[in-house]
Formats: sequence, structure tokens, C-alpha cells
Amino acid sequence: MSDGEGQQQESLDAASHPGLRTGVLSCVLTISSLAVIRLLDLHVAAGEDVLLSWWSVAPLAIVAELMMFNIEFRREVYSFTFSEIPLVLGLFLASPRDLIIGRLLGELLFLAIKERQPIRKLTLNLSSFLGECVVLLGVHQALGRPLDVRRPIAWVVALVAVFAAVLLGFIVVAKAVRWHGGLLRLRSILSIGVLTAPVNTGLALVAVILIGVQPWACILLGSVAAFLLLAYRSYSALSDRYASLSMLYDFTRLVSGAQTPDVVLGSILGEAKDLFRAERAVIWLADDRGGFLELSVDEHDRTSRPLAQVSAGNVSRWFALRNDAIVVGRGARDNTARELAALLRAPDLIAAPITESGAVVGLIAVTHRLGEMNEFRSQDGSMFATLAVHASVALENGRLIARLHEQARQREHESLHDALTGLPNRVLLGERLRAAVAELADGQTLAVALMDLDGFKEVNDTLGHHAGDEVLVEAAHRLARSLEPAPFVARLGGDEFAAIFPAGYDHALLEECGRTIRSELSLPMPIAGVRVTLGLSIGIAVAPRDGRDASTLLQRADVAMYAAKTGLGDGVCFYDPSADTNTPRRLALSSDLPAALESGEIELLFQPKVRLADGVVVGAEVLARWRHPRYGQVSPDEFIPIAERNGSILRLTEFVLASAVRQVAQWQWSGLRWGVSVNLSMRNLLDVDLVASVDHLLRTTGVDPQLITLEITETNVMSDASRTIELLERLAALGIRLSVDDFGTGYSSLSYLQRLPVHEVKVDKVFVRQMVADSNADAIVRSVLDLAGHMGLSVVAEGVEDRATWDRLRLLGCGEAQGFFLARPMPVSDLLHWSNQLGRLHLVDGIVDGAAIPA
Repeated sequence: MSDGEGQQQESLDAASHPGLRTGVLSCVLTISSLAVIRLLDLHVAAGEDVLLSWWSVAPLAIVAELMMFNIEFRREVYSFTFSEIPLVLGLFLASPRDLIIGRLLGELLFLAIKERQPIRKLTLNLSSFLGECVVLLGVHQALGRPLDVRRPIAWVVALVAVFAAVLLGFIVVAKAVRWHGGLLRLRSILSIGVLTAPVNTGLALVAVILIGVQPWACILLGSVAAFLLLAYRSYSALSDRYASLSMLYDFTRLVSGAQTPDVVLGSILGEAKDLFRAERAVIWLADDRGGFLELSVDEHDRTSRPLAQVSAGNVSRWFALRNDAIVVGRGARDNTARELAALLRAPDLIAAPITESGAVVGLIAVTHRLGEMNEFRSQDGSMFATLAVHASVALENGRLIARLHEQARQREHESLHDALTGLPNRVLLGERLRAAVAELADGQTLAVALMDLDGFKEVNDTLGHHAGDEVLVEAAHRLARSLEPAPFVARLGGDEFAAIFPAGYDHALLEECGRTIRSELSLPMPIAGVRVTLGLSIGIAVAPRDGRDASTLLQRADVAMYAAKTGLGDGVCFYDPSADTNTPRRLALSSDLPAALESGEIELLFQPKVRLADGVVVGAEVLARWRHPRYGQVSPDEFIPIAERNGSILRLTEFVLASAVRQVAQWQWSGLRWGVSVNLSMRNLLDVDLVASVDHLLRTTGVDPQLITLEITETNVMSDASRTIELLERLAALGIRLSVDDFGTGYSSLSYLQRLPVHEVKVDKVFVRQMVADSNADAIVRSVLDLAGHMGLSVVAEGVEDRATWDRLRLLGCGEAQGFFLARPMPVSDLLHWSNQLGRLHLVDGIVDGAAIPA
């Protein structure tokens, strides 16, 4: 068994029979002390003369116990007396027998008459005092009993004996408190005892010396000691008052910061329990049934229970007679105090009323004082009443804030829901649809359906708007019922509704749901005494096939719905791009792109990359351009998304990559070590054949892999991180370079950069273009350069459009640059000519500025 388990088991056993263990401890102490007494010399005092008899020691012991003072240590209050003084006086001025008898008699009178201790506790204390006397005498006699109290060695021996006696007393008290389930910090008590025992011992030794030299001088010593004690008590009272105000301020500040009633109650109970060093804090609050609900917090848990036996009349009566806190001590005889103690199941407590708008609505109480001061004092009542006032205000404010929050939630609900049908409105539909599209994973689909009632206008015109409202409410009810539980149903306005179908609904299931909805809505509705029969037209758009954003999906579902109204799909129509007359250009481009790859309409341009340190051309980025026979030059921003959607992106990337690698092979054969950069799309990163295709190109052309750079974007990597990173690691193993394009525009650059096997980052042109005029953009570029430098990555700045940006990047130590300041994208036949015309000195020494560089 471990030490922790052993201590836990010991605590459980002790808690089971605390009285029995205490009795056994008393017997063991008494028997052990009597056995040791037989070994002691009981007739010879430590001093030269015996001046005190047992009847003189007894009053000294009583006075020492009466002169009690309190010390606060680490937020705990401990009570201490001058009990060591009569021990030392008896040690030197009385025989051991008179010391033992006088000490026990004085303590017996004090504990029995003044403290009224029960017999079990009294027995334990007397046995402890007997043990202390025996230990004191035993240690003193064992160390040689020096007779001359004026010798320092006698002081040391006396102090050691007193420490041994005090230690025994502390151990006995700690053990008894632990057995009875209390908590006594022995380390803290011993820390204070190290200070009080020497002081008391020293004071007593001075008195013994004075008695031997000049007995009347003891009066002066006693006067000084009495004055110091009174001064300390006055200081302690002021200190307690200041500490109470400080703790009350802390309580008020903490409680006032809580906003919800539940948090307010938890703060009040926890702080009240700690503030008054109580075992438990309790709040009673009136409920709607005329009774009370009790909430309590103790050292272990927070609990609640109904109090049917307590009425509001009882609580009001208790505090109507006092208008203040009620302090209940142990053995209280007042009827109200006894009633409260019984209901709160506590021997001692403080209770104060909780009010709201001037009326008593409950009470707050702390029960069972912990620590050495084991009863609540009358002076605690005023501070607890102040605490109750603050608690009442905080609770009332908390309830007010809760009501305001409820009103805010109600208004928010009204702003996002249709007032007539209770369904979500267009705003909430848009939010849900945008969130659903954003969370859509690869391979998953999402559908949105727009629904319009057929024949609703005739109902409004014939039966009136009130009847039309009834139709809309019934239609909303039937829609929600027929689509339970998964789809999200909303009313967009008028007689138009919408639904979101999450992943898992394929084409067949969507059509089945549409038929079910139409069947449900086609059933007659009894409206204004007339059986009304309506139709329903449903248009469905599916993501990502029909759109990758909420507005596009809604627009295309609307197109499909109007197609359904024309009779297509028998009332349930899916979006068909060929039937969408709104986007003929996109439709034509999507159809023509596969043929453009075969016919040579796609051409490659090369945008040079230059090393900033010396102006040397190091390679180029390969860019695709489409010269359409009908629409002319088509921007990559337009045809690349189309290629992504219709699957042509794989063929397009294969064409660009193969052409770029063959061009590098030609440069390499002619002695130029120029590299190329090729962009990869998301579909390329999910292509399982990509690594094999790149490896085949490298092997057949003999190109140095270090001259090939594949550019990826953060967004593409984030789409399927684990799968993408694995593919990138396989590409890196071929020896090619990997670059993160548009670095800094994504959401997880820093978190994923350390996981990617990349060699280069390209600072996005958005920051590069603004870095000279915008200090924030400049700071971002500097941060990227610093980060890349620490990670051993090279940096390329794209979008360099003027000489100032070039000079700034060169000053910051950027590696390479590209942009219109150097050259626009050009055919490969112009690249070598441009490089020769540029010259190395044009950019480094500033002989020729940007205007002289070929466009």
C-alpha cells in the first residue's frame, strides 16, 4: 500500500471511532507519564530554594491560560497563552511534585469551570498536560539539572526542556483534531511556537533571576509584560478590523464581477466560506411554490435541495426581530437560534437575510467555524451582515443581467427567424449555408433546395391575406415535419422556402425527399372553410458541383426552381449548367478547355526570377495563358477554376510540367543552370500518380532535380493536410525543390510550415507591393525573412514593381525576386535575349533603372 493510500485508510479508520481513539490516547499518555515519573527525582527543585508550593503553581497556571492572545499566520488564526511561564517558574522555584500537582489542578479548574469542556476532551487535555510536565522534568534532569539559574547553560537546558514539552502538546492536539475530521496545520503552529516558546521561557527566566536578586523587581517586569499584552491586543483588534475590511472589499469586487445568477451564487458561497473560515456556506432562496431552495458549498462539493419545511414567513420572522445578522454559538438557548441551528444542521453559525427590492427573499449563512478559534464571535455578525447586503445587491444585479441576456437572446432569435412561421429566415439560412460549405470535405456533397408554392397568389386574392398566412403556417409545419430530422428548413419570404441537405444525400435520395415534400404539400388544407390544394416547385443545387459558395448555390437552386415551374423534372428539378442562360461564357470555356490543350491554344510564358545580391538570373516561373479563338486572351484566374471543376486541371498541369522540364533540359545542355517553378493545384496534390509522373520526366530528360521547383499554396495543403504532406515528402525524396506560394495569406502558415518538407517560401505580392508605403506590410515581409532564415529556407519576393521595392528587399537580405520591375512574363524565345540585355550591373550598382529594363 502506498503512503497516500495508507494515510487515507488511517483517516477513514480514525473518522469511524474518534472517541475511542481519543480515550486510548489519554490512557497511553497517562500510563506512560506515570511510568516515567517513577524514574524522576520528585523532591529536588532545579533552583537553589523551593519558593513555590502546589497551591502557588495552580493560580499561575490559571492566569497564564486566561491571558490568551491570537496570532494570524498564513490566513489562519491561532490562539496562544503564556502556559510556558508557570512551567519554567515551577521548574526552578518548586519541587517536581508541586509543579505537577499545581499545573494539573490549575488546568483542571480552568478547563472545567471556565471552558466547560466535556469529560472526554478534559481527560485528553489533562493527560497531555501531565505528559508535558513529565517531559519537561525528564529532559531537564537528563541534561544535568544546572542549579545556578544565572548561568547561560541553565537557560539553554530550560529552553530545550520547554521545547520538548511544547512539541508533545502540539502532537497530541494535532492527532486528536485529525481523528475528529478537522484540519490542523502542524507546520504553521510549530513555526509560531518556535517564536512564542523562547519568549515565554526567557520572560520566566528573567523573573526567576529577579526573585533571587530583587523580588520586588518582578512587579516592574509584570507591569511591562501586562502593558505589552494590552498593546498587542489593541493592535490585534485594529489589524483584525483592517483585515476584515480588506477581505470584504475583495469579496465585493469578486462577486460584483459575476454576471449570471449561477456564477453569482457560486462566488458568494465560496468567498463567504473562505472569508469566515467556515466548514460550509449556505444560501436559501425563495422558489415559486412558497418554499425555499437550499444551495450549499463545503470543502468537497456544491449541493442543492428543496426546503419544504421552511416558509417565507419563518425567514421574515427570524430577521424582523433583529434587523441584523444572527450569531448562534454552541449550546444556544434562544428559540430562533435553536431553530436555525437545527434546520442548518450546525452547532454554530452566522445567518443574515437576503433581500430583493426591500423584501426578504432568503438568507445566507456560514456554519461550523474551522481552525483554533472554533466558534463565531459576536463581532463577526456586523461584517457578515454587510456581506449579506453586498450579496443581495450582486444577486439582484445578476438576475437583472440574466433577464437582459434573455431579452437579447429573444431579440436575436427574432432577427434570425420568421415571425409568422417560426422557421429560420433568409439571414440564418445564409449563415448556415456558408458554414456548411466551408466545412465540406473532399468527396462530400451538400445540397440546397429552393421551394415555391404554386397557386398561393390565388389564395391571397380570393380569401385574403389572413387566409394566406394560415396557408404559410400550415405549409411550414408540413415542410418541417416531412424533412425531419436532418435538413435545415427556412422561409425566405413570401411563399418561398428553402432547405439545406447535409452530406449523405445523393441524387436519388434528394429526389425522393423532393417527391415526399410535394406529396405532403399537395394534401388539401382546410382554410377559412375552404379545402385549399396547392402545388410546390423545387429546385436543387449540389455543392461542389454546382457551386463552391453559398450565393452561387442559392442562385443556381433558384434557376433550377424556375425550371421546375416550367414543368421540368415533374416539379423537382436539379440545376443543369446547359440550361443556365446566365453563364454562357463559362459554359463555353468549360467545354472548350480540353480541346485547347490538344490544339495548342494554351501557351507557356516565363517570368524571370533574379537573385537580389548580384542581379543574376536564376530561373523563371512558368505561367499558362489561353488564347481563345472566340473570347481572345482568357485570364488564368478564369480558366483555372473551370479546369479544377471539370477535371481538366490534371491534364493542364501535366502539359505545363512536361514542357517546363524539357525547357530546363535544353538550358542545362547549353550550360545554363536556370530552374523553373510550376504551380500545383489541389487536385494535383490528391493525384496518386503525380510522384511517378515527375520521376519519369526527370529520368527521361536527365534534368537535375534541384532545378525543378513545385509551388503549392497553404490553402491547398490545409484541405487534406495528412495526405498532402505525405505526397510532398515523396516529391522531396526525388530531389526536387518545394515552395510555398502566396505565403502569409493563409490561416496556419506557422503551424504547418514546420511540418512541410519545403525549401522555399514566396512572399505574397500583396505585401511586397505595399511594403515601401505601408510599415505593416514591411513588418510582415521582414518577419517572413527572419522566420525563413531561422528555418533554413530561401525566400522569393513576387510582385516587385519598382526600384524602391527592389532596393528595400535587397537591404533586408531577401534571396530572389520577380515582378514587372524586372520583366513581365515572356515567351521562352525572348528570355535569353532579355537576360543578355539586362546585364549584371544594371540592378546592383544602379547604372540603369527600371525604365531601361525590357518590358
